[in-house]
Order: sequence, then structure tokens, then C-alpha cells
Amino acid sequence: MENTVVKKLYSFEEYWQMELQSEQRHEFIDGQIIAMPGVTKKHNLINGNLLFTCKQALKGLPYYVFMEAVKLQIASQKDYTYPDLCIAPMQGNQLNDLLIANPVLVAEVLSEGTKLYDKVDKFLRYKKVSTLQYYLLIDTDAVLVDVYQKLPDGEHWESKPYTQLSDMLALQLSEVMVQIPIAAIYEGVFG
Repeated sequence: MENTVVKKLYSFEEYWQMELQSEQRHEFIDGQIIAMPGVTKKHNLINGNLLFTCKQALKGLPYYVFMEAVKLQIASQKDYTYPDLCIAPMQGNQLNDLLIANPVLVAEVLSEGTKLYDKVDKFLRYKKVSTLQYYLLIDTDAVLVDVYQKLPDGEHWESKPYTQLSDMLALQLSEVMVQIPIAAIYEGVFG
């Protein structure tokens, strides 16, 4: 006789109720509740540097920069994730305190346990977000920021790796060009 493991599928309501009461963060993917792992010091430093650098670069512009603890709804009551960092316009993000709407950039700081998930599964889900223009994957073990940018056709993406601390990442957000130094992202980690 063959043993089979049956995964319980949860409703959105069950997930939401649990998440509101939990001290740990969980993603909700196709009815499954997935606990978010803890982070390393390098992960935390890189994400904090990215937050600070993005906030400085966007100062005075109509964008919010969200970090780790705010959910991004990918599909209505189906997929909810916690991006390490997310940039979204202020317009459309004032009403709901728990969810990010209309993101233009999502960044994930890679860890050994989530690297494959972030590069493949999450990216496939994030591609469904019509407003998303950039997806950043930031390595914690080497200077490597992979930037995926949506092409003007709205369906295809191109990637560009940044591997030098002297590199300058350029992002076109609406009519504004934002520049982020790679050295600033990795400050205190490399260099």
C-alpha cells in the first residue's frame, strides 16, 4: 500500500484570520499557508540598505517604499506574498493598511533556503502583476543584483546582472530616472 500525504488547503478567510493573530509571517499560495523563514544578518543588512537607499532616491516623489511586513496581493484571495522590498505609487495605496497595491518594483534578498523559490516560483507569480516593471534578486553571498525589467510589449522581460560595487542601477519610474549605487546596497556586507 502506498502512503500519500494530503496537504490541507485553506480558504482565504482561514488564512487571513490566522495571519492577523500570528506573530510569524505566512505567505498564502493557492490555498497553502507557507511560513516565512527567519533571516540572516547579511540579509537584514542588505534589505535595510536597500530600503534606506530607495527612500533617499525617491524622496519628494509620489512613491512608497515598503519592507518585509506588508503583504502584496498577486491574485484576489489566492496569492499573497511578503516581498523583502516593494515600491508602489502613493495613489491607490492609502486605503488599505495591510496590502500593497500597484507595485512597480519588487525586490527579494536571496537566502539559501528561498533562492530557487524566489527565482522561479515567485517570479512567475509576480509577472502576473500588471503594474510591475522591475524585479530585483539580490544575492547575499556575492555582489550580484539581477534586475529583470518588463519590456514595452508588457509580456516579455529582460535581465541585467550588476556584479561590481561601482555599478549604478538605473530605474525608470514614470518620468523619473532613479539611480541606486550597488555599493550602497551592500554597505557593511562587502567592500
